[in-house]
Amino acid sequence: MTIGDAQKHGEEPAIDIKGFTYSYPTSKEPVLRDINLSVRKGEFLSIMGPTGAGKSTLCLTLNGIIPQSLSGKMSGSVVVEGMNTLEHGVHMLTSKVGIIFQEPESQLFSMNVEEEVSFGPENLGVPPDEIRKRADWALGVVRMEQFRERSPFRLSGGQKQRVAIAAALSMMPSILVLDEPTSGLDPIGKMEVFSVVHDLRKMQNMTVVMVEHESEEIARFSDRIVVMDQGRIVLEGKPRDVFSRAQTLLDIGLSVPQVSELSEKMNQKFRPGRPYSFLTLQEAEESIRKNFSKSKARSGPSIGVGERRQRRSTVTDSQPPAVEVKDLHFEYEKGIEVLTGINLNINRGECVAIVGQNGSGKTTLVKHFNGLLRPTSGKILVNGIETADKTIAQLSKTVGYLFQNPDHQIFSTSVEEEIAFGPKNLGAEPEETERRVAEALRLVGLEEYRKVPPSTLGLGQRRKVTLASIVAMKPDVMVLDEPTTGIDWNGSIQLMDSVRELNKQGHTIITITHSMRVVAQYAERTIVLANGEIILDGPTREVFSKPDALKTTFLAPPQITCLAQNLQSMGFADDILSVDEFCSGLEAV
Repeated sequence: MTIGDAQKHGEEPAIDIKGFTYSYPTSKEPVLRDINLSVRKGEFLSIMGPTGAGKSTLCLTLNGIIPQSLSGKMSGSVVVEGMNTLEHGVHMLTSKVGIIFQEPESQLFSMNVEEEVSFGPENLGVPPDEIRKRADWALGVVRMEQFRERSPFRLSGGQKQRVAIAAALSMMPSILVLDEPTSGLDPIGKMEVFSVVHDLRKMQNMTVVMVEHESEEIARFSDRIVVMDQGRIVLEGKPRDVFSRAQTLLDIGLSVPQVSELSEKMNQKFRPGRPYSFLTLQEAEESIRKNFSKSKARSGPSIGVGERRQRRSTVTDSQPPAVEVKDLHFEYEKGIEVLTGINLNINRGECVAIVGQNGSGKTTLVKHFNGLLRPTSGKILVNGIETADKTIAQLSKTVGYLFQNPDHQIFSTSVEEEIAFGPKNLGAEPEETERRVAEALRLVGLEEYRKVPPSTLGLGQRRKVTLASIVAMKPDVMVLDEPTTGIDWNGSIQLMDSVRELNKQGHTIITITHSMRVVAQYAERTIVLANGEIILDGPTREVFSKPDALKTTFLAPPQITCLAQNLQSMGFADDILSVDEFCSGLEAV
């Protein structure tokens, strides 16, 4: 929307950015380049872009952190609710602009959840009765009412994100800025956040600026999309206009709704007189029912998965499972059971996804595999050896663990030192350590960064550093806790391709993720947790063919799988996992 467009609506824009260019004090090149953007009051604007495009930096300009708290070289202007951010302090701007950061831990500090959500309204001088009403409402919105007395720091990553969202909502700002607010949430939780923000925008005329990678929700809820790349706005328009450029977005490294990708592939395959253009699941379903009479779509495992199963069967018949869990119970606090009687075998060489709603016990479960947690009762065996008498250091030789937050693992002054730390502590000779470092760097594609301090790298690259540091230790089992959170689609694919290569080499891979597209593309087996219990466990195709069971755990199959399930009467199988599979089954009328 141009400034002229805002004026036509008869009101001053909520946000007005003119020719803004900015460089951090330590940056050689601008992070933002000649940004011109006007957002009208009550608009829902989504910002997309690859990792490092400048999206988060742009968010920091909207509440005055840039330039009031973070200096740097800049030109142009940012005006928010009529206030120039160069002239008004952060404390004045925060009364108008609520911001939710990508990493919730950076903004949580209270002793319990209710105090956290009440803190903002208290500082705005809201009456006590109104504060309680707002806190109740905000906690209800994010499904955290039952945790109001819990310390925020005893919550899962996704639950922390919900609390941060509730804390911002309770302040009822006129502008709400959300920097990847759903990155740690389960699929239905993502949809709920988008839905409530959309409703707030309508009911309160709240202006919403949301940085997101979740293209399917963006398509459904946004008024307008801005696409950034290398600090510039490179594409702007309504969701249909932007996602009709599916190949352009994919080339930049972004995801698009699977139905938009499908329409592009259908146009290439059938070359219709009027091109297909799907934005929502409903549009795709209606068009396919109208234009196609039947499908020959049938599912089956890919050749790659079949090869891995065949290879693994020759290895595991005479050997114990990589991980055995026997009647596992666990309590963080007396009487509050997080895991309830888990029984599970993960075979050597498997590639397994563990999924479930926030707080279902996923991270708690896998932290038992390397001794970070010890069972309240029950047993854990790794390669047939019980872990009870093993230290974390001893188990780390067998089980490598990638944390949700890479900064919890990074401490060295260069990438190569970070990767070499593990092999050195395992007693590897210098030549062997160097060989492992070089091999790990090659696998994750970070050879050119070996001398760079890892703390200066982007989130996706820092995740690759932590993955490489695990790879260099050569553990049999690798546990990856939300490895793609906060990374653009292209970065996610690169990271998971590296993981797939490790699996081909014989490593057992256990991945926790909320990305059902990652599960569909990379995991041959999926385990679903709910309330500390396993409720589904089987081949990924089989698990995704049970949408009703998944819905009870606040999960949903990938969009293309849902489309196939809605079109079963036309011959589509209920376990299709990819756009290519779906498209290959279509036949022209």
